[in-house]
Amino acid sequence: MKKVLKAAILILEAALIPIIFTGCWDYHELETYSIVSGIAIDKGQNGYKYHMTFECVKMGGSGKNQEIKPLLLEEDGNTLFDAVRSTLRESDKKLYFSHCKIIVFSSDIAKDGLRSVMDWMKRDAEPRLTLDLLVSKEKTAKEILQVNPDSAQLISLQIVSTLQQSTGFYGSPTGLQLYEVTNILNTDGLELVLPAIEKKQEAGGDTVQLSGGAVFKKDKQIGWLNPDQDRYYNYVRDKIKGGLLVTGPTPGSTNVTLEIIDSKTNVKPTVSGQSASMEINVKMQAAYAEQDGETDFLTKVGLAQVEKYAEKTLEYEIESDVKNVQQRFDSDIFGFGSKIHQSKPKEWDQVSKNWDQIFKTMKVKVHAEVKIDNTGLSLPKVGD
Repeated sequence: MKKVLKAAILILEAALIPIIFTGCWDYHELETYSIVSGIAIDKGQNGYKYHMTFECVKMGGSGKNQEIKPLLLEEDGNTLFDAVRSTLRESDKKLYFSHCKIIVFSSDIAKDGLRSVMDWMKRDAEPRLTLDLLVSKEKTAKEILQVNPDSAQLISLQIVSTLQQSTGFYGSPTGLQLYEVTNILNTDGLELVLPAIEKKQEAGGDTVQLSGGAVFKKDKQIGWLNPDQDRYYNYVRDKIKGGLLVTGPTPGSTNVTLEIIDSKTNVKPTVSGQSASMEINVKMQAAYAEQDGETDFLTKVGLAQVEKYAEKTLEYEIESDVKNVQQRFDSDIFGFGSKIHQSKPKEWDQVSKNWDQIFKTMKVKVHAEVKIDNTGLSLPKVGD
């Protein structure tokens, strides 16, 4: 028995030796690759279907003075992969996509449909499913990657950082990654909204800013939400992670600013025959952050009344946002149909064929509950 065990150990050691002393099978020599940080996809030029712009990482300087700079490569192709490989005609380095962070589509591309342009990204081994997808409000997507920010960051990395900060501190828009977009496009009763991005002129030169959302029907863009509409859309979708709520005695007032601590939304569907309605319940915790003007609302009307102001603002703005989408777009971006599909599958089978028409005429009621936990007045200030 000992001889058999000893022989087995020797065989195992012999098998491990080639693995231990062999390099990684997918190891890449850095000098032979251009690392891509961002991609812009536009309509093609010179008879080609697509025009692609790649923001690549370029190392400048040497030693301690070495710095990262953007290098833009552009190429045309009748497919995305065709355009990618065509870059080898002007560069001796193959593009490497494992560190790519964003893809920006032109509105023209988005209007034609995203499924075909997403196919290569999902099939190829290098692009990650966590890529952030956006739609350019400029004439082309390339113009976004051409912006040189004042910060030391590449523009692609700045956009990713802005998406993360915007979700947590401003409340809109919500970034969507490649795998999330794929899931939405395959979900019954839910349509897609992608973050919109545009250039912004500043004293030191151009920069970029997020600017609402691009509305889709299936995989084709059909319109835009402005930043305020996009923010209240995110309330319905239960995607508010933070941000501010500006309120006052009447909807549209700007007397008081609340900082959102927590927000939860529950959507309850009701179906009767070929009609449906939705009840949207929003619960929010907030801090009293600022009052604009000489009126001290906490003294004049009290905390409970300010909470009612906030509740009325939420109810009015969310209901207005839903009605706006119902009237302008034939697209259930709020996922009301998906709620029915999940909770009432038999009823969904009955209404799904006519859902577009039902969605446009359905009644929606919003109920908000706001609790202000902190007025900030009892907190010690720095230097006190």
